[in-house]
Amino acid sequence: MATSFMNNRTNVNGVPCIESRSITESTTSVTFNFNTSPAVSPRFSGLIAVRIDEQAATSGDALPVYFNVPSVAGTNIAVTTFGGTPVSGVEMTEGIHIVFYDRENGVLQLLV
Repeated sequence: MATSFMNNRTNVNGVPCIESRSITESTTSVTFNFNTSPAVSPRFSGLIAVRIDEQAATSGDALPVYFNVPSVAGTNIAVTTFGGTPVSGVEMTEGIHIVFYDRENGVLQLLV
């Protein structure tokens, strides 16, 4: 489903910032966990500044990355590139990243 940017309002109240609180690694994925954020709700769509304070273990370098943001989807959201390729653990380094959450399509894209 294509997003209609003509009628879509994103980041009406600015760009929210969230910070990872922990990391969960399994044999199939790397999940960064975040606290519930009042600035990022299930109705939210737009840019999010994300601070990552953990680094995936070497064993998770090739595994896909998920974000667990309870206030957005209540479940894990796969992180992809703009082209739809899954982001791997080695790409999600410590620091500040910009992601775009497309609520209509349930997609979280890593931009920077």
